[in-house]
Amino acid sequence: MIKTLMYHKVQDFGIWKTAFNEFKEIRKAAGEIDFSVGTLNNEANTAYVINSWKSLEDFQAFVSADELKEAMGAAGVMEAPHILILNEQEKG
Repeated sequence: MIKTLMYHKVQDFGIWKTAFNEFKEIRKAAGEIDFSVGTLNNEANTAYVINSWKSLEDFQAFVSADELKEAMGAAGVMEAPHILILNEQEKG
């Protein structure tokens, strides 16, 4: 299992969040285990997602899918996502 952190500017967080929710089954089928979502402090239109994935390969296949790119455009994403791949060492 791996964790990822993605964030990007969006035109409207509410519209983006609706699209994100509608993509849930596709994320699950791609190997997503769980997620948390929100905005950066003092940046209401910068959305972030922290996901857990079954494998790095699952995550890489998901983020390179044309279907995701199309959905992000329709959701009002204004820039390429910033992506961090996290190696969790301990959870308390």
